[in-house]
Amino acid sequence: MKKINRILTPNSFTRLLTRLAVVALPIFNVAAQPIPPLKVTLTPSDPTWQLALNNTLLSPSEVQIEPTERSFARQLQPLLQGGEYQQVAELFNSRNNGKNSLALNLLQAQVLLTLKQFNDAEAAYLSCLQQSPNLIKAHQGLSLLYMQQGQYQKAQKHLIHNIELGQADAQSYAQLGYIHVQQNKPWSAIAAYRQALMLTPNTAQYQQGLLFALIESGDLRQANVLLQELLNADPNNADLWLQRSQIALQIEDQAQALSAIEVALKLNPKDTSNLLLAAQLHLSKGSAKRAVALLQQSLKSKTINTQSQVISTTMQTLGWLVAQQKWQLAQSLIRSAKPITKKLAKPEQAQFSVYSAQLAMAQGNTRTAVNSLTKALEINPTLGDALLSLASIYRNKKQLTQARLMYVRAQAIPQFELSAWLGLAQIAIDSKDYSNALKQLRKAFNSYPERQDLVTNIRALENLVRQQG
Repeated sequence: MKKINRILTPNSFTRLLTRLAVVALPIFNVAAQPIPPLKVTLTPSDPTWQLALNNTLLSPSEVQIEPTERSFARQLQPLLQGGEYQQVAELFNSRNNGKNSLALNLLQAQVLLTLKQFNDAEAAYLSCLQQSPNLIKAHQGLSLLYMQQGQYQKAQKHLIHNIELGQADAQSYAQLGYIHVQQNKPWSAIAAYRQALMLTPNTAQYQQGLLFALIESGDLRQANVLLQELLNADPNNADLWLQRSQIALQIEDQAQALSAIEVALKLNPKDTSNLLLAAQLHLSKGSAKRAVALLQQSLKSKTINTQSQVISTTMQTLGWLVAQQKWQLAQSLIRSAKPITKKLAKPEQAQFSVYSAQLAMAQGNTRTAVNSLTKALEINPTLGDALLSLASIYRNKKQLTQARLMYVRAQAIPQFELSAWLGLAQIAIDSKDYSNALKQLRKAFNSYPERQDLVTNIRALENLVRQQG
């Protein structure tokens, strides 16, 4: 043993442990994963496409009511003008529809579509087309009906037929553009929206549809030009500022992206989605402190449909703060997030306990850390970072049996097996069981041959084992 002692002086032993890169296991085991660049994914808001009901039944139109129906038409006229479509539908139901003219059948189909009675409306429109295959308003109504149901192929077929029949108005082209957007055909959408804007150049809805299509196609230069025009006309539109942020991100102009998203936030400070977008962007490219402040604000939101987004972003941010060892910010965010822990799913509750434990470890509060880690493992016994953190605590307290047990459990989890093997090697070195340490390191190197740094450590342990023998 004297010979061994001469080789393993305190300094040389320290150097050996340092060379065992992960063997001297860090207390904090959350991988420092960079936050992915934020893509502000904006979907075009669904336009309200409306087909004007024929309120002037006695005026010239594509089809005419029969003279015998004029009394019924006069009955409908004030209800149509007043928007009492349910009463109109009830009056139609009281009639013998088989005796209705094509004009009344078309009007009934339009009313049913307005009431979103899609099945009955579809049947009524198809009945009209059986009587008159080129009836423009029937094709127009069916295209609207199918669009509202997300049946874009069917809608496109009727729209194109409508245009071929001469109904080449701005709305028809805009509807076609919208359908192309939904079908992920941005270049076709651009052509259709431009055609619509040729006919009605100042329609904001069509301009925003074109803007979205340009962004989706990657034509950011044209998108920027159009966006500037829209912002000049409507500088208080938060959605437009979000779109400017999206374009800025795509051209990697982080300063403009942050500036634009902050403007959007000032315009709509209570929008939780905006808060989260701004927080993610600040975390990725800007200020972690600002990101945490925005998240704390979003945690106060009581909007049900954004709660899952808030929780997801908060957990992601906590993981990043712990990995970067930004303990003051992590503590602040953990304190703000505690009220929502009961709303977390079980796996998230366990992970939150791990983050709390790692904060406690950084503050030297081992007892709190052990309690939190134990709680996490009660929820999820296979939580690898909890096992490794608990093993690290036990090893530092010289409770090697408990530490070994944690590492043995962790090595059964593929993504944590390397750290577990190196941890077991470290315990073996602490116990001067160099043969077992060598076994663990060889296992690690055989599974992860890219870890060439382990070769030197293996050779050093081989020499120690030979000297012991």
